[in-house]
Amino acid sequence: LESFKSYLSKKMGFYLGNLSEKTVACATITFEGSAAEVRFQKKIICELSAAHGGILAGSRVSKSGYDLTFAIAYLRDFAMNYNILGESFETFVPWSKLRTVVERTKRTILSEHKSRALPGLPFVCSRITQIYDEGACVYFYFCMAVNFNGALDPRDVFGEIEASARREILNNGGSLSHHHGIGKLRSSFVPEIYSDGYLDSINAVKTALDPVNVFGARNGVFAGKPC
Repeated sequence: LESFKSYLSKKMGFYLGNLSEKTVACATITFEGSAAEVRFQKKIICELSAAHGGILAGSRVSKSGYDLTFAIAYLRDFAMNYNILGESFETFVPWSKLRTVVERTKRTILSEHKSRALPGLPFVCSRITQIYDEGACVYFYFCMAVNFNGALDPRDVFGEIEASARREILNNGGSLSHHHGIGKLRSSFVPEIYSDGYLDSINAVKTALDPVNVFGARNGVFAGKPC
């Protein structure tokens, strides 16, 4: 694999300029609107890309990249067969905090892994999945080798490291979640991001509308509530 990557990198550099897998980024762009609007949007993107030395890979490559997002969730189950535990988590980050959040979160994961004297090196990476005027949604991917028959429960260790990463994100200006929601996994952080007044208001509305918890809500704000 490494020799193939090196070969591909050299070929790309020869035909397209000084490019390598470590110096380029790939973006998948979706155009929407009428045929005229799409033509105009593509023209703007082509001009912008050319002005900065970029190349357009075409719609087939973009569709393949988008289709990959449907497979990512199942890679975790496949990796567990080889004693690798992995997960992704996301956050919204203002543009002004983006580099800080990414660098410090990765550093925290590596440090937490090392402090526990765990085997090997963890795999940690990130990518931007959605962009807005105010900031971007950032996904982090974290995988580590585990021993499912060992004395320590890998799920607990993994959870502790992920919680430390989430703490680092919050400390540096990222949000608790972008779109995955808080659920049970992140519910312990709820008192830190919401005021007492907000929590009291939400609980009051819930009590008034569903006093016996027919909805069985036990996520987010209601994670600690009995069914």
